[in-house]
Amino acid sequence: MEVTAIRLPRESGQFDLFKHLQLSAEFKDGDILVLSSKYVSVSEGALVRLSSVRPSAEAKLAASRYHMDPRLAELVLRESDYVFKGVAGFLLTIRDGMIAPNAGIDKSNAPHGFVILYPGDPFRSASNIRLKFLAELGVRLGVVIADSRLMPTRIGTTGVAIACSGFEPVEDQRGRKDLFGSVLRVTFKAVADSLATMGVAVMGESNESTPAALVRGADVTFSDREIGWQDMAVDASQDIYMRYEKPDKSKGKSKSKSRMKTI
Repeated sequence: MEVTAIRLPRESGQFDLFKHLQLSAEFKDGDILVLSSKYVSVSEGALVRLSSVRPSAEAKLAASRYHMDPRLAELVLRESDYVFKGVAGFLLTIRDGMIAPNAGIDKSNAPHGFVILYPGDPFRSASNIRLKFLAELGVRLGVVIADSRLMPTRIGTTGVAIACSGFEPVEDQRGRKDLFGSVLRVTFKAVADSLATMGVAVMGESNESTPAALVRGADVTFSDREIGWQDMAVDASQDIYMRYEKPDKSKGKSKSKSRMKTI
């Protein structure tokens, strides 16, 4: 398997991501394209000037409690499905079935005074890029939109797939046998997250200007079906790191992002 970082132009406003990509490398059938979620967000114009944000009373309360900029707290409340906890500087949220500190909002690699949000619909973004490669270049590949993430009790960041398209994101290994003949009963392989980690490892975290990676030779199951976050997430109430009683979804969740449910 080969994993190669892809250098792309630095951008600070909306741009044509596919145009940049098709000029950056030679892509082949079976490749996996890993993209930084921030770069995808910038291409879609998902940047917010903090000075334009008016924090609500709810955001001011959260900001005071957790030592945050009230404007950032307001954006986190808007972007998250719900907030389940807070620590100094962060609201710990669930967004699209995934833990996302501050709902994935970040100041790094953003123009001064701006923050970058997650793509509005990352699975649609991944699908659109994949289909563009197929229609324009005749190349069938898989796409992962990746972010860097801290792991419980570990120092440093690794990668996580916030969305993917073109292949099955999880491999069910239940029913297989281990080296000693015991049947696996609960094991799933996080294919998309593993590919995201490979991509993040070569893309870097600072000024490398390589917000994409090409993975060649990956053993994945390609698929044209529509994939959503439900294919990649376990309910928070069943997660071994954070089992807890989930807030009542009826109190606010809709097609638009809901406000803070609990802290």
